[in-house]
Amino acid sequence: MNYQQIYYNLIQRARNREILGYSEKHHIIPKCLGGEDTKDNLVKLYPEEHYLAHLILCKLNSGNQKLLYAAMNMTTGSMINNGKRNNKAYGWLRRQYAESMTGDNNPNRKNPKIQKEAAKKRCGQKRTEETKQRMSLAQKGRAFGEETKIKMADAAKKRPPISEETRTKLKQRKPNTYWTGKQMSDETKEKMAVSRKGKKMSEEAREKMRVAAKIREENKRKQKETA
Repeated sequence: MNYQQIYYNLIQRARNREILGYSEKHHIIPKCLGGEDTKDNLVKLYPEEHYLAHLILCKLNSGNQKLLYAAMNMTTGSMINNGKRNNKAYGWLRRQYAESMTGDNNPNRKNPKIQKEAAKKRCGQKRTEETKQRMSLAQKGRAFGEETKIKMADAAKKRPPISEETRTKLKQRKPNTYWTGKQMSDETKEKMAVSRKGKKMSEEAREKMRVAAKIREENKRKQKETA
């Protein structure tokens, strides 16, 4: 279907007539695409035509969030087809808008305030066993691409150091008692051994582990002295 031609015919028909009843102003080139509030860029349309024009613009400019949002508002805020919403058009718009908002296109992902508020809501949240199972299955077999790994490494380098206040809170938190009194099965141990087989630690990693072990030993010694 030639949407460009349909849109052109709709605009030309509107330019060559006079509407006596109710009409709505329409930007031939939308503002989000560089259009202006000039006489040459405005045309009067019937409400049904105005809605159709915005649907065509969404088709011609796939993924444009502002056009999709405007068309959705017209779909939900107007009475179309003798008082009934055009469900097919609405469904198409919702899917297109949702797709355009996924991943890095979602402005909420780039807003640190929204991220902090979302983190507060999740704090102390307990997930059901069913939810944990679904999350586990979703992550199973997942492999990060090289590009993603590089991004994650860069993000870790830019991360600010842990403050003394945070360190104090970490020390005061209750220990994780999940594994207390539990033992790994032979099958789990075998899987862990296979996964580590052939892997070599860097000298840097070895040094970190040695330092961590010394710190643990020192903490144990201090606890015995104060006991």
